[in-house]
Amino acid sequence: MASTDSSTFARTVQAILDSPIGPFAQEVLVLAVFGVSFVLWRQLGQSSHGGRQSYKGKTDSNQESFRIDAAAQGLRRRGVIETVKGDSRQAKNVALEKVMMQHLEQREFTRALNHFRTLERDGRDTSFSEECYSAFIQSAIRVGKIDVVERMLRNMKRNGMSPSRKFWQTTLKMLSSRKHFSACLSVHSIFGSMIPPDKVALSCLINAALDVGQPERAAGMLEQYGRVDIEPKDHVLFFRTYQVLNDADAAEGVFRKLGQDASNLMLNLLLLTCANTQQPERALKILGDAHGFEEQRAAEKIVDVVSYNTVIKGFAQAVDAPQCFNCLHEMRDRGIEPDAITFGTLLDLCIADNHMEVADEIINLLLGSNRPLDTVMCTLFIKGLVKASCLERALDLCEEMKRRKGANPDIITYSVLIKALVDQHDLERAFGLFEDMQVAGLTPDDIIYTHLLEGCRHASQHARGKQLFEDMLASQVRPSEFTLVTMLKLHGRCGFHTEAFDMVAGWEKKHGMKPSVIHFTCLMSGCLRTKSYEQAWQAYELMRACGVRPDSMALSTLLPGMVAAQQWEHVVELAEVATSNTWCMVPAETLNNSLSQMQGSGGRTRLVERLRSLMDAAKVPVTCRPSFGGRRGDYFTRPAQHVPMEAPVVESF
Repeated sequence: MASTDSSTFARTVQAILDSPIGPFAQEVLVLAVFGVSFVLWRQLGQSSHGGRQSYKGKTDSNQESFRIDAAAQGLRRRGVIETVKGDSRQAKNVALEKVMMQHLEQREFTRALNHFRTLERDGRDTSFSEECYSAFIQSAIRVGKIDVVERMLRNMKRNGMSPSRKFWQTTLKMLSSRKHFSACLSVHSIFGSMIPPDKVALSCLINAALDVGQPERAAGMLEQYGRVDIEPKDHVLFFRTYQVLNDADAAEGVFRKLGQDASNLMLNLLLLTCANTQQPERALKILGDAHGFEEQRAAEKIVDVVSYNTVIKGFAQAVDAPQCFNCLHEMRDRGIEPDAITFGTLLDLCIADNHMEVADEIINLLLGSNRPLDTVMCTLFIKGLVKASCLERALDLCEEMKRRKGANPDIITYSVLIKALVDQHDLERAFGLFEDMQVAGLTPDDIIYTHLLEGCRHASQHARGKQLFEDMLASQVRPSEFTLVTMLKLHGRCGFHTEAFDMVAGWEKKHGMKPSVIHFTCLMSGCLRTKSYEQAWQAYELMRACGVRPDSMALSTLLPGMVAAQQWEHVVELAEVATSNTWCMVPAETLNNSLSQMQGSGGRTRLVERLRSLMDAAKVPVTCRPSFGGRRGDYFTRPAQHVPMEAPVVESF
């Protein structure tokens, strides 16, 4: 039967091949055989490849385990680790644990971690000891691998381990000392109540919660912290927490419970809590009670100058000047000398309330005290007096500083006073202080030179300012960008535009700083002040040649000047720059005034149409209407609509 079917199939195939479609059928048959062969080959190949990959993964894991086992055997042969009796799985794990411990001792953290991960994949990490985990965690903290720390802790929790008190003390202390406060809180989140009530562990957790801005979480741990065996000095954590929470009642309760055992830091934190909650009277009463505690103890003082400063600050915030001065007199009666913060707080209060007679009293108290004057403190007072428009009193204090030892005015002191004198246009006294500081051996900086140059500009003393600038360069003082602005204003005010132009042109080569658009705008403004329109345009061309793009202020300054000079070609060029963006860089009124005056000049049809098209393209509303008169096509405006334009003068930036 089978032979008959085969012969029939063969005859059929032969008949097809002998027919007219034989060649085509032969090609189809060949392609079919090739396709079936290719599909079978792919399936066999993928099956073989998958088997090899699975086998390879297993062998890699086994090879890594073999390498670890071989390392353990090598260490045992060399006597590095002891031989473990028996061939059980637990015995092998002990040996492997010692291998990893050996790597950690040799600072080979990455190698030890790779071994651990291999054993973890094999499920062989469940029998590791607390010592092994502790070594890994400490090494991870040292190298900053906090993710490894959390991973090890989670493994310990998953394996049902209960770490010892020493483990928690060491781990949390290391994390806190390296400011890994978030990691400390992660430990607390993982283990929670399993962490033993230990003073060291809880103090680390409370400090971490405060440092990451979670005072409520810190307060939740205070009850447990209070039940452990803590000393009086350890109660400072209560005051830190209550200060952040602004809980004055709880802080005062702990303070009175401690009594004479309270420390200076605890008192100051409590006073700060009262001041922050606007309770200065309560703080003053607590301060008096603290003096009573001092009388009961012969040890260190509880109250210091910081304590009084905190209470004074509270009364100053409440704008209670009499109580501030009562605190001042009380602290001096108790032999506590006020410092710079004390005087500064009182002076700010007097200036705010405009009690200058009280400010004089404070300064007299400062000068009459037995403590030596401090330069920083005196300079602070001078700044306050200048701010309160008491320049003469500030100068008197400066003279007193010169007479006292240890409180000589410094460069900041002179800078504050020189600027104040320049602002009052008292240039001679400003130069007098300038000479005094040089006699005292102080070298003026670019800020002081700039203040004096500004004074020369106000007084229109061009020669003096120019000489001062040359002296500045001779003293090897590098001018700043503000110095350049001031010199340009000086040149422009006095009409020396060529010198200003040359200064800007050579500034980068001489001083290594490229002038900005502010400097070029200042140069153009000085030229426009004296109606030197051609020089103003030269300054603009110099700006473009230097690759500086004009901004809104520069265009708004120069455009009215070119209109006033009737330089219509320049006006259109500036308008093209102003409207080159998607928004107009100059006010619409400026462009409309330019268009109005251009129309009024007559015979500028092409330029008028160009300016109008630029305004239309920038969507600037055209408010001036063209009128036709005389020749057809000429634009002009009624005389009542003709508004002359003056170029604005840029004084400062």
